Amino acid sequence: MTKIMQLKPIIPLLTGCALTAVCITSIVSQAKADEQVRFICALGYDQTTNLRFPTTYAWTSDGKRPVIRWKYAWFNSNTVTPQVRCEQVSSRFQTAYNKQSLAYITNSIVKNQEVICTAKEVDAPCDTILLTLRPEDDALEILYELKEILRGRATKPIEHSSNQQQVYYKIDIKKFLQTVPVEKE
Repeated sequence: MTKIMQLKPIIPLLTGCALTAVCITSIVSQAKADEQVRFICALGYDQTTNLRFPTTYAWTSDGKRPVIRWKYAWFNSNTVTPQVRCEQVSSRFQTAYNKQSLAYITNSIVKNQEVICTAKEVDAPCDTILLTLRPEDDALEILYELKEILRGRATKPIEHSSNQQQVYYKIDIKKFLQTVPVEKE
């Protein structure tokens, strides 16, 4: 009987500790869920043409932020449609994000084709290929536009529509996710 009486003052303390632990776990889980970013392909509205096109978005708890609007077929291909390219590139962005390799983006040549890829540091090789470019694409122009978007300076997504010097741009993906406006329809 005396042992039970000695435990009575401790029971509310233990209950409080258990509830605190549950609350902290819930808050941490919610914070992690809020930080999660998903790169997805979805139809996006283009105001200049009044049409919808497949668009690579960074999807956060705040909404979707457009990165690339896919208006044109790849090499006029019937099999690699804008929808297919959007899905491929969105998946590559997700891979790069998950690997935390979106620190730098650069242009390079892989298998005799110009690409835009991620790099872990300046002068490092490509880590994740984001885009394989068409022969008519200007790699430096697309790289610059992508850098502006990912730095939160652009107001609209890239419209994906050589033997050039390789350039590296440092990217702060968290700043992009905080500054680029959410697209609302």
